[in-house]
Amino acid sequence: MNRKNAVIAVLFVLLLLSSSSSYLAYQQQQRIISLQQETIEKLISASRTRAGTESGTESGTENGTGTERAFEQALNASEGVSVSYANIVAVSSYNNLGVLGKVRVELKDGGGNVLVNTNPFVEPVTQYSVREAVKVAENFTNANCSDKDIVVSFEITGNGNDTATGGTAEVGVVGGPSAGAAITLATIAALEGKGRRVRQDAVVTGTIEEGGRIGKVGAVFDKAVAAEENGIRLFLVPSGQKNLTYYEQKIVEREWEIFGIRILVPKIYYTEKKVDLGKYMQGKMQVAEVSTIDEVVEFMIS
Repeated sequence: MNRKNAVIAVLFVLLLLSSSSSYLAYQQQQRIISLQQETIEKLISASRTRAGTESGTESGTENGTGTERAFEQALNASEGVSVSYANIVAVSSYNNLGVLGKVRVELKDGGGNVLVNTNPFVEPVTQYSVREAVKVAENFTNANCSDKDIVVSFEITGNGNDTATGGTAEVGVVGGPSAGAAITLATIAALEGKGRRVRQDAVVTGTIEEGGRIGKVGAVFDKAVAAEENGIRLFLVPSGQKNLTYYEQKIVEREWEIFGIRILVPKIYYTEKKVDLGKYMQGKMQVAEVSTIDEVVEFMIS
């Protein structure tokens, strides 16, 4: 009898531990859902309030900030120096929310080197993407950079997308190849020079492949939300990624009763959902698909 009671007690303890773990997972998932809901609410609110200020900020948004324009013009006026900026959009490793940043490409006299500023830290796959971007840009412009150095720098600090703290969603590491198309775009503008500028009210996400093809990337929806929140008006995605498939989380609680004690045990499952990003962002931001760097340039360089 004592042995039977001991077995029951052990099983009861194991059940309690399992229930506690499930409850903690449930709380964590609820927090993630809450963050996502707040992000979407902010997106809707931002699109409403921006309508009242759009006319006053249109010029500054499309052409970049006054400081950036002055700095770029001053450098481009220097002999042998050309600088270009393009927006990039990424996902924070801290909270998995989208953040907006910039890539800066500087072309100056040198010895044919491609240099990457590693502050913030840039992962090897991104450094490889930079070199591929430069190669595609050189082919696109028919440029010979044997007497030039190309310096690529990144700046990604977010814009307060972390709704849990109200602070910035900083990205300490730049990783992945999804900024390849944007790097190529900025490099093309720097190589062409002569007043060629990248639109600062637009952003492209996509890898850059051999021959100038734009490859698919992940977290497109999160990046779109970040772009819209930052006042972006044109969001370019790889061909086939305007229509997204995602999985919506569902939580069902089951009640267990053991020795007169009622325990709620959550069960988590996911259902497949589809969304047309163009329709979702209608009236807030234009979404277009691109398959080659030629199409990206047509949209974004003037």
